[in-house]
Amino acid sequence: MAAAPQAESRLDRIARDAATGDPELVARLLAEIAPLLVRYCRARLGRRGTSYREADEVAADAGRAVLAAVPGYHGGPFLRLLYDVLTRTVEELAPSGLPATGSDLTGLLPTLPPLDRDIVLLRVATGLSADETASVLGLSLGQVRVAQHRALSKLRAML
Repeated sequence: MAAAPQAESRLDRIARDAATGDPELVARLLAEIAPLLVRYCRARLGRRGTSYREADEVAADAGRAVLAAVPGYHGGPFLRLLYDVLTRTVEELAPSGLPATGSDLTGLLPTLPPLDRDIVLLRVATGLSADETASVLGLSLGQVRVAQHRALSKLRAML
């Protein structure tokens, strides 16, 4: 039995329109995705001292990488493309050296398995719904909910 096709989201439509290269549409797409990029990078990378400057720089680089990928976007869940480019950019550009400071939660995220960590980041820090998170990660809704519960329980126990 084939899976039912997903309905095109508002962000999918904006990205498809921006793929034409129209500067106004590209700017609109960037305005839509910038808060997601910043929230993800800040939650994933934390602060250095009292500043999120390095996380914000990685988010800006991720934004440029996403915009470079947009001309090749021809449909499908744009959030999946965004996530792929964002996580690749974070892995490539994340500052090394001293551990980030900030909330206890930020410091504990690296102790989670990568999939559980990303589910928490996408759901809690970035604000995606469970359905959106499942689409981004190519998981079922049930898998996302179980992994999120497991990850949050582990984090609670460590606090």
